[in-house]
Amino acid sequence: MHKLPELTKAEWLIMKCCWKKGKCTARDVYEETLKQKAWRYQTVKTMLDRLVQKGYVKMSKIGPICLFEPGVSQTRVMGKALDTFVGTVLDGALAPVFAHLAKGRKLSQEDIESLKKLVEQHEEDLDK
Repeated sequence: MHKLPELTKAEWLIMKCCWKKGKCTARDVYEETLKQKAWRYQTVKTMLDRLVQKGYVKMSKIGPICLFEPGVSQTRVMGKALDTFVGTVLDGALAPVFAHLAKGRKLSQEDIESLKKLVEQHEEDLDK
C-alpha cells in the first residue's frame, strides 16, 4: 500500500461524491457537487483527474466516456485523516477528542456501552 497525499477540502467533497455513487461520470460528480459548490464542470473534471494521479480514484473508459470510481475505501482515508489530526494537533492524545465529541451531545446507552467496551479492550491490551 503506497502512502497517499493529504486531501484538500475540495477533494474531500469530490471523494464523498465518489464514495456515495460508486462508479460515476464526471457529469454525475459535477451535478452532485452543485448542491454545495458552484463549480464549473471543467473544475470537477480537473479535480477528478488529480485524484486519479494521487491514487484516490480509478478511471476507466467505455468508448468516449470516462468512468470514475473510488480507488481507496472511505474508512481507510478517514482513518488516515484522523490519525494525522490526532498526531499533529493533539500529540497523540485521544481523550480530548472523546471529550469534545461527547460534550453537549446526548450519548445513547449503546454509545456508552461501545465506549466502555473499547476502554476495556485497551486495558486488556495494556495488561499483556
